Amino acid sequence: MKLRFEDHGRLCVVQVDGECVGESAESLRRACVERFTGGAKDVILDVSKTSLIDSAGLEVLLDLTDLATEQRGRCLLAGPEDPLRSILEITRIADRLEVHDAVESAARVLR
Repeated sequence: MKLRFEDHGRLCVVQVDGECVGESAESLRRACVERFTGGAKDVILDVSKTSLIDSAGLEVLLDLTDLATEQRGRCLLAGPEDPLRSILEITRIADRLEVHDAVESAARVLR
């Protein structure tokens, strides 16, 4: 998995490219925690290029959502393709996440 970051003041956009599984999911958690510690309030996770996610990856999504809330911010998911969207719906995790079709629509919500 490759992570790309775009820092915009209190907003960080994280592009998650590849498989968010096992240890790579933990890398995502650590990277986002660093952003929160560094002053980010809101995080948008761009998962449009995420090809696979496992239970560790789903747990990280939930943990980041909780962490953002504790920081009085938000963690939004953007651009999940149909396979990932189905996983989120089947596991009912979509009920706990803010899911948007694209980064742009997620960013509009934060304005």
